[in-house]
Amino acid sequence: MHWHKTALICALAFGLSLPTAGAAQAPVLSVDDARHLLARTGFGAAPHEIATMVGQTRADAIDAILGGIRTQPVTPMPPWVDRWPYPYGEIHALGPTAEELFFTNRWLDMAELQHWWLTEMLATPSPLTDRLTLFWHDHFATAFEGVEHAHWMADQHLFLRQNAAGNYADLAAGILNDAAVRVYLTNTENHRDAPNENLAREYLELFMLGEGRGYDQADIAQTARALTGHSVDWAGASGAVFDPDAHDPGEKTILGQSGAFTARDLPSLVMTRPEFGPHIVAALWREFISPTPDPVAVTQLVALWRAADWELRPLLRALFLSDAFWAPEARGQLVKDPVDLLVGTARTFGIVVPLSDMVWASEDLGQALFFPPNVGGWPEGVGWITDATVRARTTALTAMMALDDMPLPGPFDRDTGGTITAPQKPGTLRVGQVFALEAERFDDGGAGLLVHLFDVGFAGQTWRSLPVWFEIWDDDAVYIALNRSDCAPDCFAGWPFDIDGDWIGYEPRRGLGRNFARLPRADRLLLETLVGHLPQLVAQTRGQVVWTETAEGDAHEPLGYRAARRMARAVSEIGSDAFGATTGAVIFEPSHADLLGLGGIAPDRIGQLDLDEYYDDREAAMDRPAAPARVYPDLDAWFDALPGDRPGLAKVQAALLAVPAPKPLIGSDRAAQIRALVLSPEFQLY
Repeated sequence: MHWHKTALICALAFGLSLPTAGAAQAPVLSVDDARHLLARTGFGAAPHEIATMVGQTRADAIDAILGGIRTQPVTPMPPWVDRWPYPYGEIHALGPTAEELFFTNRWLDMAELQHWWLTEMLATPSPLTDRLTLFWHDHFATAFEGVEHAHWMADQHLFLRQNAAGNYADLAAGILNDAAVRVYLTNTENHRDAPNENLAREYLELFMLGEGRGYDQADIAQTARALTGHSVDWAGASGAVFDPDAHDPGEKTILGQSGAFTARDLPSLVMTRPEFGPHIVAALWREFISPTPDPVAVTQLVALWRAADWELRPLLRALFLSDAFWAPEARGQLVKDPVDLLVGTARTFGIVVPLSDMVWASEDLGQALFFPPNVGGWPEGVGWITDATVRARTTALTAMMALDDMPLPGPFDRDTGGTITAPQKPGTLRVGQVFALEAERFDDGGAGLLVHLFDVGFAGQTWRSLPVWFEIWDDDAVYIALNRSDCAPDCFAGWPFDIDGDWIGYEPRRGLGRNFARLPRADRLLLETLVGHLPQLVAQTRGQVVWTETAEGDAHEPLGYRAARRMARAVSEIGSDAFGATTGAVIFEPSHADLLGLGGIAPDRIGQLDLDEYYDDREAAMDRPAAPARVYPDLDAWFDALPGDRPGLAKVQAALLAVPAPKPLIGSDRAAQIRALVLSPEFQLY
């Protein structure tokens, strides 16, 4: 950071009444202060966490919290998150039953991701990480039911987690490159000939500037033009893609600046405007300090943030050190959202909780993770308290305070399907699944067929997919094209034939010899093996939808399965004549279980299973207990761990409540008194 920016930040810190490094006799944290800081920057406050902070200065405690922010979770994510995205664009070829199983599994994936995140919130040593991730999840609200792509929702979560306390410019740029956001806000329908303004409007209004601040309808329209062609690839592993044919390359004028802008230019265009900053700072103020931001303090914080080049840690530090954060009148002014209420209670008391109950309760209280109600996100503050939720909140807390430790259920015994058990010969082509996606006769006598090989292994490499298109004409002319988008740059890098975007093709009878010889040996061998085994590849598609259904209004006569097999044999023969018979072999088996997102069920076994029983088994496997890092065996042990020298109930109130309960609690039973405090309205404030 340059010296003048450091000076400006220090000056602004004095304006915000922030302590500096040289301040004498900096105040140290009391039990009340420690509980306040922990509750505002995390979820709840356990006795051992409070005890660790008591006696520290505010600055030291805050620096420790900010220094502990993580970019990676401590709880392993569901295994499917790290695997290839499933073949969303191809699964329909297997028929309606497989398609139903596929999409039901995607909803179960999201339930699994909800269970995982709640587990992480309970166990994390850095609750501020997850609090910020949840804040950005709400700010860039994206709901699974508008996307139905579990991998992309998981990718977005990891992106928000990795950048939760980073630089806002990275968040502003990355969210435009996020596949889930592009689908949810229908930028997939944003074409140069028919611009769609949804993402442009929400980007300027909700994500960046705030409603009506520094932009107008013309800016929205021009921003939409800049976002044309920024779409997704449902068939590939990459997710977000750019289609230059759908993009409007012309000059746009956005926020007073003109140029041939694309999505890449938008963050800078917005963040250099003087209007940028207050919307984000005010949202963070409402999250961490009070429902009503102080306009003067917000202006000062924006200047500090701008001087810090939009890094979030200096901004958060200034917020947490501000007089407003520590003011007595600000305590108890925030309402716990459902996740904070549930996770915070479990962390505060060290409770082991059944995850499915917690998922159900958060949904019942209105905050199902990964399912915000709309692009505006969840309610704030008193918006969480309605006639419908007041009783539900009390019921959930009553149930949590009555929980005992639960035994772990056995693991879910999912059908693993076929997996590789031994290494294959170097020339063997391994294919996990073949989809037939298009088959047609052309008006002028030819025919074409598109097959998509999924999970391809060859010569020591494994690729997600390899689409193959081949044509044959009455004069025995053949054309074969391969799409390298899902295996690049590790395949066909030196292809010397026809190139059309990601498609590379050749005609075996037209000067193949010299060009074919120029290919790397592995590519030559792969080409020989593909062409030589086309009949076997096509045979794997028998019974798929393409052979029984034709798109309505199709201008071409459909090609039947038998005709496609004959076509494949002819292509194979012509290819063999052109460059010799293949010496490789082909096998059909996946590289890992659940390759297709069907829960490990092989497509030819789907009809033999009771799918309802399968769904019940998978849901039951999620109903596992989870716990915070420190578990207290009972309320007496919890009470004994409380720091401070206040007597009895006063010590409990200091650890649990931001504001005192107005009515004295009757009865001498300690457990009953603690439970009564938890069920008091004051416990739902922080």
